[in-house]
Amino acid sequence: MFNVAIVAFPNCHASGVHGIMDFFTVANFCGRAPAGHSEPLFNCQVVTVDDQPVRGYSGAVVTPTCKRGDFEPDLIVVGSSVEAAVGAERLEKTLAPSRPLYGWLREGLERGAVLASVCTGSFVLAEAGLLDDQVATTHWRAAPLFRARYPHLRLEEDQLLVDNGRIICAGGATAFVDLCSYLVERFASPAVALACSKMLVLDGRREEQTPYMAFYSQKAHQDDAIRKAQSWLEQHYADALTIDEVAAVAGLGTRTFKRRFKEATGETPIGYLQHLRIEAAKHLLESSREQTARIIWSVGYEDASSFRRLFKRTVGCTMEQYRKRFSYVSPKAA
Repeated sequence: MFNVAIVAFPNCHASGVHGIMDFFTVANFCGRAPAGHSEPLFNCQVVTVDDQPVRGYSGAVVTPTCKRGDFEPDLIVVGSSVEAAVGAERLEKTLAPSRPLYGWLREGLERGAVLASVCTGSFVLAEAGLLDDQVATTHWRAAPLFRARYPHLRLEEDQLLVDNGRIICAGGATAFVDLCSYLVERFASPAVALACSKMLVLDGRREEQTPYMAFYSQKAHQDDAIRKAQSWLEQHYADALTIDEVAAVAGLGTRTFKRRFKEATGETPIGYLQHLRIEAAKHLLESSREQTARIIWSVGYEDASSFRRLFKRTVGCTMEQYRKRFSYVSPKAA
């Protein structure tokens, strides 16, 4: 039997914790019947830092199913620890409850356990020093905060799942489903993982977060001239623009403008403009049935092929695939 500990923190994604429990319970059912196992494949338990119940950010209470000190897991799954959109000023406070766990996590890894994180659980692994020389992912919305706090770590937020062997990271909150499927496949068998997908009516594992990402302009800086240029670009992204024109809006020379824009926002002016145009196109794909060619023209591109390549490279799918997946407007009746 494979022992699995799910770590629940205050303000965690409660349904994710319970969802992992449910997934492994289904895996026990699916694995027992066809393979003829006499005992469950997985012994899954919920643990907390102090063995006391915690309240998730929805208000739901998560109760530990055993005392952490009495359980020796082969796999430790660290659930979300901070809200994805939490500001840097609140990060220390939200991470504080996880600190007593760092030694236990390191001991588990040294003992041979596999560690996995879901969503912002990667912050806990990073704080514990377990992601050095590893590749991490986290919720795409928390990626800027992760990079700012751990500039020495390699983060690939476009990936939904990253496996370093002994340490695995999964992206957004509901990526626990993809993580569970992967873990069942790895520690039970592909057949059991497939049976779970059928039982739970799930598609195959997703690979990227990029289709779910949204661009948020970085204005939490002190450069008023660059902030003025950002606001102007957000109003004029569909116009035919040159960098010299935008620099003039900021009241700066072109070279100085490019340097300060990158320093303030982390983006080049051209990259920032491209993000604005892609976000506008995504909104139109979601909210209208406008032809894709007209959408491309409306966001400021004349070269449709160039924009389509940019869109696919940035979003991870074609414009048509994005519309099919995220549109909330019904097609007109034929």
